[in-house]
Amino acid sequence: MAAVASIASIILFLAFMTAGAQKVVFNPVMSQTAERLGFSKASYRRVGVVELVGALCVLIGLASTGDALATLNEAGAGLLIAVGLFAVLRRVRVGDGWRRFSPELGLAALAGLELALRLTQ
Repeated sequence: MAAVASIASIILFLAFMTAGAQKVVFNPVMSQTAERLGFSKASYRRVGVVELVGALCVLIGLASTGDALATLNEAGAGLLIAVGLFAVLRRVRVGDGWRRFSPELGLAALAGLELALRLTQ
């Protein structure tokens, strides 16, 4: 189970670091997405920073069990669950279909799995 949790942590780190960095840089695609979802440039960048922080917390706590760094991993996973569910709710609110929000839902579910596996070790 520890190996599955570690793999999930690495996937979460890569996915949320990439997504968060794109939001912080605010490239043209992110600009269009932010506008469609009703975010200002500053608030969309803040979402990106939260994603980066969550991803870093998951990575930092990856190799730890039973200490403060392990708690950091668990907090990061919880934060990523919240970010993923927030993204799903935002997309549903603007009328996006399931194909648009399924990546966010999948990543939130993966963060939940990672958190559950870490807590049961």
